[in-house]
Amino acid sequence: STSVPVTLTYSIWGDPTHPRTSTTTLQAGEVRALDNLIRSQTWAGDPMPSNSAGSLIVTTSASSSLVATARTYTQATSGTYGQFIPAVTPTQSVGLGGGNLQLLQLEASERFRTNIGLAETSGNAATAHISLILPDSKFAISTDIPLKANEFQQISLASFGAGTVYNGRVTVSVKSGSGRVTAYGSVIDQQTQDPTYVPAQ
Repeated sequence: STSVPVTLTYSIWGDPTHPRTSTTTLQAGEVRALDNLIRSQTWAGDPMPSNSAGSLIVTTSASSSLVATARTYTQATSGTYGQFIPAVTPTQSVGLGGGNLQLLQLEASERFRTNIGLAETSGNAATAHISLILPDSKFAISTDIPLKANEFQQISLASFGAGTVYNGRVTVSVKSGSGRVTAYGSVIDQQTQDPTYVPAQ
């Protein structure tokens, strides 16, 4: 029933200690689209790089029922293609001793490739433990990725060195630190480059 001041914090991949911030206010019941956000919004902080990737942290000064979603896209001659990305809260993320997040039906083949994204959501550092589990396998291929507060990183499924992977499963947990981690998969058609977003469960 009242307006809500909103702070947008852009944490750039590879530069999480120098976030860029922007503020706006939403009226009660307002739905607003911020088109081409990273380039069109006015940001405080260091100059924005011409090309970047990262995570966007959306916060309010008081408790609210704010909902945020995003779409990343590529501009093609005939239009755009991309993927819808829902916001994730710290309570939907995993912390130390909190079990595993699951990413299902991932693929690394001549037809599809997969990117795996990780983000710290609580503003505290954490080390994420990521394991690739192949169908009918008793073994997992694992790696640890340290994340600073609010840091975003992305790795490829191919980087696990498992060769061709069909119907792969990746688990994500927190090995150390007080932070909380979320994850996603993006399965990309090698011919059309069309991506499919895979949320962690």
